[in-house]
Amino acid sequence: MSKKNILSLSLDELEKEIIDLKEPSYRAKQIFNSLHKSNSVSLNDIASVPVVLKEKLQNVFYLPLLKTVKISDSQKFNTKKFLFELGQQDEKYSIETVLISENDRDTVCISTQVGCNVGCEFCATGKMGFRKNLDVSEIISQIYEVKRQTGISPTNIVYMGMGEPFLNYDNMLNSLKVITHKDGMALSSKRITVSTVGFKGRINKFADDILKEENRSIKNVKLALSLHSTDNGLRESLIPTSAKNRLPDLYKELSYFYQKTGNKITYEYIFFEGLNDTENDVNRLEKIARMVPSNINIIPFHPIGFELAKPLESFNLKKDINNLLSNKKLFDFIARLKSRKVVVNLRNSSGVDINAACGQLAVRS
Repeated sequence: MSKKNILSLSLDELEKEIIDLKEPSYRAKQIFNSLHKSNSVSLNDIASVPVVLKEKLQNVFYLPLLKTVKISDSQKFNTKKFLFELGQQDEKYSIETVLISENDRDTVCISTQVGCNVGCEFCATGKMGFRKNLDVSEIISQIYEVKRQTGISPTNIVYMGMGEPFLNYDNMLNSLKVITHKDGMALSSKRITVSTVGFKGRINKFADDILKEENRSIKNVKLALSLHSTDNGLRESLIPTSAKNRLPDLYKELSYFYQKTGNKITYEYIFFEGLNDTENDVNRLEKIARMVPSNINIIPFHPIGFELAKPLESFNLKKDINNLLSNKKLFDFIARLKSRKVVVNLRNSSGVDINAACGQLAVRS
């Protein structure tokens, strides 16, 4: 009989397993706490349980750990990028995770897939293609391993690393429930953001799911839409899945999400000079920002080291990382939006010098 992954189990699932082992159910809470709060690195390290129970656990379960292959430190930003290896000897995969420390915030940007099956033209991960979905333990272990390596307890989590969270929906949702559980990491769901390019039906489902009584610990999770263009045609050329997930449908679902949850929407918008900064774009962004309470994060385009298809081929130039945030037209674009009373922020290019900024993750140095 193959052993079970103990780190992927919810507390309820773990309680059933412990009862099956003829042990009192309260032991499950002790084990869950040791795994997800104290971050035990082996079944033998689990605190507050007798040796006999530890032996039983070892016969039934295994505790997977990510292997830290490399940690890259930005010389320009307080940012670290982690290259992790996962899988068995005959089938290994690599993922990247980023820690961004700014002021009083320590944000961990985690991955949900190895590669990605969306294929966005501006994203290095999308250029890799899709390898596999991460299971619950592989998603949450990124947070735990960053904590072990740095001693930093994250204040915020963003599902904005490698992969599309909504194409690994069940594991994404279950990982949210684990890291917000009061007997585990107990992170407030107000400090978690899930980013998606948008899929018809999924945003509505996410709103319904996080409001279920059994999911009350995740009811305040924020949603971010990778928008990048207000024009359907251009967006389809940037994000291939947009052809079947058109903006009018996504706007309806975002309105539903806000009406159901009351959680503010964020729009992520990579700035492509001359492509998505027209007066029509400003007008449409103003209209979008009025639909529901929201903010727009403007993101400089970051070189990704891959050949880009039209209409982005002119952006595949090697840019001086010192000048990424000194583009006058970018600031003019932001000023035009602010003049319309749009809540807009310029996203910092943290970690661009170590290929850790938005769109650059592709398991390379």
